Amino acid sequence: MFFGCQKTPVNDGYVKEKKDDFPTSLDPLPLAPDFRETNHWALMGDIKNGEQELGADVFYIYPTMYDTGEPWVASIEDSDLNREIDLWPIKHQASVFIGAGRVFAPRYRQAHYRVFMVEDSLCRPAIKLAYEDVKSAFVYWLENFDEGRPIIIAGHSQGTFHARLLLQEFFDNTELGERLVAAYLPGFDIYESDFEKIASCKTNKDTNCFCSWRTFATGYTPDWYKDELARNGEGNLASCINPISWSCGSEVSNKREHLGILTDKNKFKYEHTLTARVNGGILWLDKPHIIGGALIHKKNWHVGDYNLFWENIRSNVTERILSFNESECNH
Repeated sequence: MFFGCQKTPVNDGYVKEKKDDFPTSLDPLPLAPDFRETNHWALMGDIKNGEQELGADVFYIYPTMYDTGEPWVASIEDSDLNREIDLWPIKHQASVFIGAGRVFAPRYRQAHYRVFMVEDSLCRPAIKLAYEDVKSAFVYWLENFDEGRPIIIAGHSQGTFHARLLLQEFFDNTELGERLVAAYLPGFDIYESDFEKIASCKTNKDTNCFCSWRTFATGYTPDWYKDELARNGEGNLASCINPISWSCGSEVSNKREHLGILTDKNKFKYEHTLTARVNGGILWLDKPHIIGGALIHKKNWHVGDYNLFWENIRSNVTERILSFNESECNH
């Protein structure tokens, strides 16, 4: 497949379950992670072998991969699920930060995909439990790995949901927040009003800020987003930046600015093939500029929020770290 999106972090094939089939309790809870154990991390300070790194620490939170099964939260001892996590988001998303510095990605008892699809009294407790695991991992990182380096926070989908809470609790208007290079938060709606001090990134070199986008085909606006616009009004749109041009404007990016895609085979291909624009708080992606591109019909590109723009994101991480280091030197 052109975009390498055969396995989706949020599965397009999820079948909405009947409420009568939901478990009536979170119990029995799966084993809580013990972050002293190396196998309770998907990445534990991984760096680029034999190559220079830029001296930052990256804390990455993977998206929902748990969409089948009854329990409300996943077990971190589920070997099949861990294999899927390592094959998709770790290789196709977290990999973009290898080279920035040490990359950390905790395993956590992620909430079932249904928490985003149904209304049930256990949705909030399930997502709260998942966040408590992420928070526990971050506290462990602070106490055992933190060396005072610049910090990047990153997530996708459910991971972005947790990353927002982490930023609010540990970084927003705090001393630790002064070390925040940037937060990469695609795949979930993030608003300027979510934070007191952390602003959205407006250019490719802004720091102490967050970047967010949600990718859909040009011309398509999902019904749930129309409802979101109706609730919030046009004056309170979700934050969105174009990860090709790093502009928040509505202009279409130049295809020469697109630096390439990471495919499902972990191959880097298709430079200069994509253009996109910001439209009302979401990212509209044009059909790819390749032979046969007009025949690709996909409305929701959520699965490609990282790997469609993989090289642009990787290059931007470098730009922001260098910009952050320069500003620190000038203080």
